[in-house]
Amino acid sequence: MKIRVANLLPITLMLFLAALTLWLRITMETPASSGNGSHRHDPDAIVDNFEVVRLDDQGAAQYTLTANRMIHFGDDDSTELAGPRVVKLGAGPRVTITAERGTVTRDGAEAFFHGNVLVVRAATPEREELRVRTDYLHVLAERNIARTDRAVTITEGRSVLSGVGMEFDENARRFALLSQVRGRFDQPRK
Repeated sequence: MKIRVANLLPITLMLFLAALTLWLRITMETPASSGNGSHRHDPDAIVDNFEVVRLDDQGAAQYTLTANRMIHFGDDDSTELAGPRVVKLGAGPRVTITAERGTVTRDGAEAFFHGNVLVVRAATPEREELRVRTDYLHVLAERNIARTDRAVTITEGRSVLSGVGMEFDENARRFALLSQVRGRFDQPRK
């Protein structure tokens, strides 16, 4: 059986047209990227050594936020912080939160602190300084709630309390360690 080139030409042309049709179909069904970079997670602003003060309705400072570096991303309007420090001002004892890094959501309602997180409630005439150490802390600023699912160590004077997972609701004055709780309480000296 002898195959002629003239007989293969129609078959080759049909295979080529089938491949071209398949390629066109795949190309048309695949969403094209806009090419403008709007879907990329690139910073649109970088600020070194900054400070922000949040005021209440009467103009009194509620808290300050400082960081070594702030990086803002326009695609999701999020903000990353290097070396953040938040200081709660106003009524009651001063509370300070520091960490290696942090993230703040678009509206500022939530903050996430990572790496060597330290929360310090200043001493008052009635109470000694309180320190909370963890590796991660999620703060809902407007609702005055802080929580973590990681190991936590709390010290006040010589008393130490530790556990895994913590929820603190300042408005309800409710505090809970969620598991593996251990503690040593010493009576404060007067």
